Amino acid sequence: MSKKLIMAAAAAADKDNDSLQLPLRNWMDMETTKKKTTLSHKESIVRKTTIAYGILELILRWRCFETTTSKPFKNNEPDIIIHTDNFTVLVSSTNSSQSQYQPSWDDITGVAMKYPKLSLTIEEPAYLTCLFEPDETHGQLGRCLEVEHHNHASSSSVMHEDENSSVLPTKAEATTADLTNDNNERMRVNNNRCYYLVAKVLYELFANEVFPEESSLAVNEEATTIVVSTAVATVLSEEPVQKKIKSSSRHYDVLSPPAKGDFNTVKLLPFQIPSIVRMQQQLGIPASLCRMVQNLLEAALPRGDDDDGNNQSSNDAYKSLMDVAKDLHLLLLDPDRFLFDNEVQQQGTTNDETTTIIQLRYRKDKLYGRDKEETLITDAFCRVSRGTSEAFFIGGFSGCGKSMLVNSLRARVNVVGGYVIQHKFDAVSQERSLSGVISAVNQLCVMLKRRNRNSPPRLAKLAKKIRDEFGADVALLARILQNVSVLSPEFISPVAVEEEAGGDTMNARSVGFTLLRFLRLVSSRKHPVMLFLDDLQWADDTALDVVHTFLSDAKGSCMFFVGTYRDNEVDANHPIFDLMKKLEISHVPTSKVSLVGLDRENLNTMISDALCLYPRICNSLSDIVIKKTNGSPFFVLEFMKSLKDRGLLQYNYHQKRWVWDEDTIRAEGITDNVMHLLSYEMNGLSDEIQLLLKVMACFGTCTNESVIGYLSESVEYSGVRDGLERAVIGGFVEKNREGDFKFVHDKVREAAYNLIPESDKKEFHYNLGKALHSISEEKDVGDTILLIASQIYHGKESIMKNDELRIPIVKLNMAAGMKAMESCRHKTAFSYLKAAWSLLPDDCWGSYYDISLRLNFMMASAANSSCEYDDAVLILQRIMKEARCTKDKLPS
Repeated sequence: MSKKLIMAAAAAADKDNDSLQLPLRNWMDMETTKKKTTLSHKESIVRKTTIAYGILELILRWRCFETTTSKPFKNNEPDIIIHTDNFTVLVSSTNSSQSQYQPSWDDITGVAMKYPKLSLTIEEPAYLTCLFEPDETHGQLGRCLEVEHHNHASSSSVMHEDENSSVLPTKAEATTADLTNDNNERMRVNNNRCYYLVAKVLYELFANEVFPEESSLAVNEEATTIVVSTAVATVLSEEPVQKKIKSSSRHYDVLSPPAKGDFNTVKLLPFQIPSIVRMQQQLGIPASLCRMVQNLLEAALPRGDDDDGNNQSSNDAYKSLMDVAKDLHLLLLDPDRFLFDNEVQQQGTTNDETTTIIQLRYRKDKLYGRDKEETLITDAFCRVSRGTSEAFFIGGFSGCGKSMLVNSLRARVNVVGGYVIQHKFDAVSQERSLSGVISAVNQLCVMLKRRNRNSPPRLAKLAKKIRDEFGADVALLARILQNVSVLSPEFISPVAVEEEAGGDTMNARSVGFTLLRFLRLVSSRKHPVMLFLDDLQWADDTALDVVHTFLSDAKGSCMFFVGTYRDNEVDANHPIFDLMKKLEISHVPTSKVSLVGLDRENLNTMISDALCLYPRICNSLSDIVIKKTNGSPFFVLEFMKSLKDRGLLQYNYHQKRWVWDEDTIRAEGITDNVMHLLSYEMNGLSDEIQLLLKVMACFGTCTNESVIGYLSESVEYSGVRDGLERAVIGGFVEKNREGDFKFVHDKVREAAYNLIPESDKKEFHYNLGKALHSISEEKDVGDTILLIASQIYHGKESIMKNDELRIPIVKLNMAAGMKAMESCRHKTAFSYLKAAWSLLPDDCWGSYYDISLRLNFMMASAANSSCEYDDAVLILQRIMKEARCTKDKLPS
């Protein structure tokens, strides 16, 4: 049965008395005149891009109608419909006449067609605009726009009439309709013509001049042959572009980049179609828009293969008008990245000459491809903010984005008044994992002070709650959480008592319970605490038992625990899984997710963002990258940096875009191991940066700036300060929230540590520790003494051969152990005290009796407080055996 389809729309101006409807050409003329006084060049470009987006949406709506009815075009309809004179602009204005109209950069409300009568409104979703205050959006040109089509029957807008009538397909139908059915010759011909006409409209919109037919591709009315002017015959002749690149060094298609080695030897014009060259060079239109028009003109070329089997259209040519609309929407969404010529410059000095370096623009804080997991972790936190505690475990290989997923929740936690405390466990550090939990809770004291700094009464109220809860145990709390003193001057840790006197009876359980009492006071539904422990594969059962104590509390603590771990580096017997079982038994809600590599689409989006190019252009490069990296986000970033460093990915200043050659990249055989990539990159760094990276790698994932300061005072390590600055610029190191410097990723630290030959590692640690010790020997270095002792202990073999070194290093480790015990880090203290004992000679009870006795009492106390009861008993038995008198034995 035949149907009658009516395409109609009520003009938006009829619906809104404040809207003004202007013919597109009139609007363009007014825009050109007014922007000199009221609008910046960028604002004008954004406004025109908004109009272009509306035009494409209207064309898609009309094309959907043509496709679903399978009606051939009548009366040269494409040339009438896709024409500058067939469009009008709807603007919001209180003025009553066009002559009084004064444009503002965001006053466009819609676009309309004269024939057929179609219109749409363009607006930002209300749920976005309500998130920001007016002053927060000032100066921001990016817009997340949506279009709403208006379809109302009108007898004056009938295009195809038959026995029955129907309205236009829905928006969903328009999106899913087959707009480029190349199997149908009629559709192929129509599409080619439409690509050309859209290019023409966009040129006239942005250039505000008539499209120069004589210097561009022109498609005849049948759209079956291509007429090319003499000016561009060398570029778009019958011989395919790709074949030209291979057969002649004189002609290049700038959108198909040359092979490796040709980037700098050939003077490439930005674009080779004269009208496009004029857009970019003479009219100053951004290269992204010039590229869009050129790709539309290339899409008008026949898509079939020639006699040699070469495709006659460019790889970057549009495949559908829907892709054009998507690109325009992307330009509006992030104009600074995609619309405007993106040449973020970084000055570098080479051989006393200043050079300009264009960097890849990674979105370091954007989470790609984790929508499902982000929803799960957000929902879990929302449940916690209702007054409960919950655990969330995230597994995955190194570099898959576990920490990024957790960090995506920070803003929400802050919005509801919560606190985020965290610690990253380290395989290298001498600190035991319980110290990591204490360190995380210690951060909370500073956050509480900062949150209440403008409200002394609230701070005083909090201090009173702590006094009432702990009473005489406040001193004990201050020993564990040294930062609690910022909440009140009275919360100051007393001078540590002599441990050998037996004054310290705290063990891991009592430390955990003390921390729990503190968390009960400061956490609530209004102020939930999120505890994030990273790299749990390096945590032990002591720390995880304390976490279980926090979460299983029945008296009202409100905590959201998030733990991440490398699931490919733990077995079924790891304490992580014991914690999960204990939480289940305690009826603590627990969730677990496992992250894998990014899929093809999200990886392509990531690369598109870094290159500031349309996603469709990056597809071929993404195919290579995903095969090499398996979608690991960190690996992807390093792989892209490697391509850039090797000259396989280069920024072309003429084209104003990144260019590459897929065949050359594949032929290079770049490693698929991220460690090899990092090592290759680091080996090319200056001596100062390499020294800094090796030094920091010896300390672990994080280094305090004061340590760098101490080292820079020595002759051997004087270049570390300069190396630190360069390492930060190079993206290897960054400053964290606590003011320390840390590697951007564990793999970076591993690669930096591998810069030290395996046979030299112990000596490097030892020399590093000696340098720090000699500089800081007369200074109060605080916790840095632990770092010094651990580095020097790597040279145990050398120390054991030198009797003059033994006792000073023994005393150094005893001091480190005492420092750890002062803040109840008993396991850490025990490890340093055992190191001290191992350095004493066999006859130490005879030659160094006082040191031996004191050290053994300290070890017994630390072992007991660490729940290492068997070790404590053995040490006490040794004291009873070796002590010279009853007085010396009594404390045991």
